[in-house]
Amino acid sequence: MPVASRYDSISPEDVERGRLLAAVAYLPGLCFIGLLGAPENAFIGFHARQGFLLLLLEVLLTLFFWIYDGTLGRVPYLGPLVGYIVKFVAWTAMLLVTAFGVAKAANGEVARIPYLGDQVERVPF
Repeated sequence: MPVASRYDSISPEDVERGRLLAAVAYLPGLCFIGLLGAPENAFIGFHARQGFLLLLLEVLLTLFFWIYDGTLGRVPYLGPLVGYIVKFVAWTAMLLVTAFGVAKAANGEVARIPYLGDQVERVPF
């Protein structure tokens, strides 16, 4: 049985006042503006937390690719080729997820990103 979230019923006033900050929260590093600038607005809080989780995923991907480039990426021919393909797919997916979040926030919708959106309540801000 799913537990009710505080983001299930956000007032229309919070949505109208927070659309811009919520949309900006998905851009890398700018989630902190919403988290610290408007902590009382639930709409901004939801999208800023989701943007923060997206930022953490981007940092983890960057670390993974650094490790890959320093190890398996040095295998002649195959290492760089696989690295380029995986990086292209991963960063294209991140770009699409970011665009999805920005579009939904700008339209005043509370849309959970698959897998990440389920963890929004765990962000301690």
